[in-house]
Formats: sequence, structure tokens, C-alpha cells
Amino acid sequence: MENNRKSFSREFMKNNIFTVSAYITILNGLLNLCEAKIKGEVGEVKKSSAGHVYFSLKDKTDNSVLSCVIWNYDYRICGVELEDGLEIIADGMPDIYAPNGRISFKAKTIQLVGEGELKKAYDKLKKKLEDEGVFNEERKRVLPAFPKRIGLITSRYGAVINDFLSNIGHYGFQIRFIDSRVEGQEAVKDLISAVRAMEKQEVDVLLIMRGGGSLESFMAFNNEALIREAIKFPVPVIAALGHDKDVPLLALAADKFVSTPTASAMLLNTNWDRAEYALNEHKIVIMNYISSLIGQKKAFLNSSILRIGSYFDEAMNNFKAMEVSLKGLILNRFSSAFISHNKELDVANRIISQNDPQRNLRLGYCISRSNGVIIKGARSLKEGQELELEFSDAMVSSEIRRIKSK
Repeated sequence: MENNRKSFSREFMKNNIFTVSAYITILNGLLNLCEAKIKGEVGEVKKSSAGHVYFSLKDKTDNSVLSCVIWNYDYRICGVELEDGLEIIADGMPDIYAPNGRISFKAKTIQLVGEGELKKAYDKLKKKLEDEGVFNEERKRVLPAFPKRIGLITSRYGAVINDFLSNIGHYGFQIRFIDSRVEGQEAVKDLISAVRAMEKQEVDVLLIMRGGGSLESFMAFNNEALIREAIKFPVPVIAALGHDKDVPLLALAADKFVSTPTASAMLLNTNWDRAEYALNEHKIVIMNYISSLIGQKKAFLNSSILRIGSYFDEAMNNFKAMEVSLKGLILNRFSSAFISHNKELDVANRIISQNDPQRNLRLGYCISRSNGVIIKGARSLKEGQELELEFSDAMVSSEIRRIKSK
């Protein structure tokens, strides 16, 4: 505002000449700084062919009147059906329409005033959606058994998101978070934009969350446009919405409804907790089975060792008995064989002694050799050949003088 004041100073405005269009543009620039919430009674409601709605707001105290307009998209998003006599709060800014120079209050949102009117609008929309089957259980989708990617829409401020994050389990959840206003009618556009943006994310489940409050503070969650965005969302939607008396219509339309952020975290944890518990139970059963199996094998091994020990002792005793028996048998046989062999040796000795060359030599015989070879006959001898004659007591060298045949 300060910058605009400097741009459009008193001197600047007085010292320049403007076209009508330029002057209206300047005025609208200044009027944009006058955004406000105006409360009044609705009158003269007219709807154009384009869907824009023109109406007046009248002050009950002095009958002051302000011409107003709300464009088609904003009107549909608000979810309030304007009619004469209805008391509302319009949030917007003044604007001069250049073609006719008429000033109007351009509303961005409208909301009902008074709990009675809010309750009537709540009941009316609830019946409409009930008749369409929006709240029917058979229409609702089953949550994935083990969700991993969680889309989360709520305000980044306050205890709600902290409660959720403090209670969500450590199961590797991937949280895709979009910050949004969650209070009053002004939150509708934020929430719808967040839901549409979340459609582009890969999520297994969408969680829309806020804490408790009055019917007035929950107006955004009783909005038809937001509810229809939620029910056509490609994956199941969980509404974690606290409430005072009336359950928010978004909660009734959601695939699953819980009333606290902690409860939503516990819901997402449920199957993971069960799986972890079952895994631990199976682990215990397996460990007990292994321990039992080891015990059985150990007992069998010990029993086998005892049996083997017993067999070994018996075998050793049998072996010792066989050893004693064999020793006796072997000794007896060896003794007999020894005596028999001794007799055979005596005979052999006598034969050897009788055939011993030395004995023959001692009897006067000799052994003739030529070049170390024993001569067995005279046929191979020649005159002049040297001979060695072995006697019992000496070796004699001689030469053949003459060979006489026998």
C-alpha cells in the first residue's frame, strides 16, 4: 500500500491528465488494497447465462446497500446457494466495472452466518449426497493392506501434523505432504487445489486431516465441490477430521473416517504392526523348534556316544580275549615251527658241511680258476695258460705245460 501511495501521490494525480480507462485502472489498483469481509443480507439475486451471480448486500441497521458479484467458478466452489433474505459474509474487494462505471464488491468466497443457517445448509447437502449414494459403504474402497506412500493434506502449523508424525510407525513410510488452509470457507480453494496436485503424485492412500472445531470452522469440509474431488480421487481417501457434534460430510463420504490424527496414524500402522508381531511370533516358534531339534539331536548324540562306548568296551574286551588266545596259538605254533625248522636246519647244516668246498679242499682237492673263472673241464684250456689253484690253506699260480687227455 505504501508503494502505491508513493506511485499515486497527490501531486502526481493533480499534475497529470488521465483517460477514463487509465483512471479506472488506477482506482481499481487502489481498491484492490481494500480487501475485506462484509456481512449483510442478500437481495436482488440474479444469475447470468455465464453462471456469474449478481446480488446486493444490505446492512440491517441503516439499510445501506452494496452491489456485489461473484464469478461462476468461485460461486460453484463456495457451495452456498444465494437467495433473498439470506445472511452471509462475503470475502473480496471493491471493483469498478469500466463499461458502465459502476462500483461493485467482487466476492471471492461467501459463507453463511449463524449456526442455524449453517445447519440447514449442512442437512440439505447431506440429504442430496445421501440420495446419490455418496455415503454408501458399498461405494467405498478398501484401504491397501500395506500402504507405503502416504499423501497428506493439512496445515503445516499446529499440533495436528506433529501428532500424526509422532505416531506413524517406523515402517519406511514415504510421506508426500501438501500444506493447505483448513479453517473456514476460505480453505475450500486451498484444499481442492491440494487434492488436484496430489493426483499427480504416486500415493497408495490420501489422508486429509485437521483437528476439532465448530460447525462454522468446518465449513470447508462440508463443501460439495471438495467432497466430489475426494470421491473421484484415484486411491482410497482417509478423512481424519475432529468434530464437535455433526460429522463433516467429507468424513462421511471418505473411504475411511477417523476423528484424530493419532487414530489415522494407528490405522496406517495396523497391518504393519500385525505383520511385525506375527514375524516375531514365527521367529520365536522357529527358534523354539531349532532349540528342540538341537536338544533332540544332542540327546541322540549322547545316547549314541554311550552305545558306541559300550560297543567299543565290549569290542576291546573281545579283542583282548582274542589277543590272549591268538598269542597262545601263535606261540604254540611258533614253538612247533621253531623246533621243526631247527631240525631242518640241522639236516641242512649237515648237508652243507658235507658239501662244503673247504671240506673237500681239506681232503686234498683244489679249485682251478683262469681269469677268476672256475675251470670245470680241460676242454677250454690251452698250453701256456696261467692258472690259479685254490688249496685249503693257500692260492698257487701255475702255467700249463702240457695237457693229457683221459
